[in-house]
Amino acid sequence: MNKPDQEQLDFILNSAILAPSADNQHRIRFQIDGNIIRVCNTENELPQEKGYKRVLTLMSLGALLENLTIAASRFGIGTETLLFPDPVQPHIIAEIRLHSDLAKIDPLWEAIPLRHTNRRLRFSGPGMTNTERNELDEVCRTDSTTYKPIWFDHSPERKRVLRLMRIAETERFRNRLLHGELFAAVRFDVGWHNTCTEGLPPGALEVEAPMRFLFSALRHWSVMKLANLFGSHHMLGFRACYLPCSLAPHLGLLAAESIDNQSVLNAGRAFQRLWLAVTSQNRVLQPMPASALYALDGACKEGISGPLKNELAENWRTILNNGMTPLMLFRIGKAQPSLITTGRHELNHYLDKNNG
Repeated sequence: MNKPDQEQLDFILNSAILAPSADNQHRIRFQIDGNIIRVCNTENELPQEKGYKRVLTLMSLGALLENLTIAASRFGIGTETLLFPDPVQPHIIAEIRLHSDLAKIDPLWEAIPLRHTNRRLRFSGPGMTNTERNELDEVCRTDSTTYKPIWFDHSPERKRVLRLMRIAETERFRNRLLHGELFAAVRFDVGWHNTCTEGLPPGALEVEAPMRFLFSALRHWSVMKLANLFGSHHMLGFRACYLPCSLAPHLGLLAAESIDNQSVLNAGRAFQRLWLAVTSQNRVLQPMPASALYALDGACKEGISGPLKNELAENWRTILNNGMTPLMLFRIGKAQPSLITTGRHELNHYLDKNNG
């Protein structure tokens, strides 16, 4: 095909970097070679352990590739993606070939710049109609029915799921390593009223104004450790996860039959499609993955305690009862738009300067 013109290519790549990532940092660069786009990892290779860091990285990559594919369809351009195309160069995570095969335009492209994480405490109704729910189920079926979301809205398991979410979120404030990961991503230097191009601006966290000083102080482990003597980790786990999820009209889960690289990447693509479809329905979504990710086999090597990992894994096996592995929990509802959302670097930041 004739390569896309510069305006089309910029639109496609800008849409790709609008995909979500766990800490609002896309550690990638694009290499452009005619009709081929290569996505390269700036950290040379993916985490090797089969734990939550690898899963989060792959799901973020899957979301980025899905945005790229959807955006390309706007111009009738089809994509063919090959994961890890060159074993000799493990930093090349994916290679995307563009094809002028008159791909069907995916209407989700319009939702890409509108999608964001909404962390407001209360998501309201009305709930989804059966037609709207079916739309979300269908939009995840691009690669496999494996990724059909599991809903806990009226399930007898909802309270059990909420409990797992609460204890996993509580651990993020009790475990020194997880505490460090959590607060390292928050950019307190930009203040509560500004955004930033990397990391999470504090204002996007929707912390109530009277609690902001305390929350800022808790980034110091010595303060957090002292506060935990008075049960602060339980309070924070309840406020950050259990309460907003219990109030939300919809609580869902994306699970996979396997957690090999390709399967997790495809799950990331499916989750991004679901999120864009939710945005198209004028609803908001917040990912809440801790209770799923801390149950993974490699979690203990990444700082999760054995007892917690085992409790989460055993409960998920009972809840799902189908051999699938939970990857991403989320809440959905109606809410006012967030006043502060995360930003992105200019596209040039993500272009490989050594690539032509």
